[in-house]
Amino acid sequence: MTFTAFFLPGPFWGPILAGACGASAAAILGWLACRGSGPTAGWGHVRAGAMHWTGLVLSSGLAALMVYVVRFVGSSRADGPAQMQILGWLALAFAAGAIFSLVRMHSITRAGIHWRGGTVRFRASGGGRVERPIAEIMSLSECGSGWFVATFGDGITLRIDPHAKGADDLLQRISDQAGKGRPSPD
Repeated sequence: MTFTAFFLPGPFWGPILAGACGASAAAILGWLACRGSGPTAGWGHVRAGAMHWTGLVLSSGLAALMVYVVRFVGSSRADGPAQMQILGWLALAFAAGAIFSLVRMHSITRAGIHWRGGTVRFRASGGGRVERPIAEIMSLSECGSGWFVATFGDGITLRIDPHAKGADDLLQRISDQAGKGRPSPD
């Protein structure tokens, strides 16, 4: 049995599904390798929230279930090949959703946002650790992706995913200490 025949009959389905599975595995391993350090005593932190984990687990589970059905169950109906083709595309879409969730989780973890009192510590876009007073935040705005962007006076930005665990506490602290109100989603 060839590698392509393991997934689906046809010359192009095997590589597509194998690529989706490989990309999912690579994303998981990459995320595990880049996990931030655990919470520091006395510091609040921002971590991936329930929405991220739900998206990851359900998308991965549905993609795996669909690949299983395509590979081992199939369909004996007259339009079975068309059904399996559609199910293959759905499996690919759910695998892409799992990868999207992992990318969001990775960016939250990579930012390594911690705060205590009036100080926030995070990784800047260049990768270096930055520790700044919250009072130096000049603006807090919501970008098109739904993330909040806090901009310091010297141009350094801090991106905060509002769906992450601990993000509400940090955004409240920023609005209290920097005097910046949380922007409305209008």
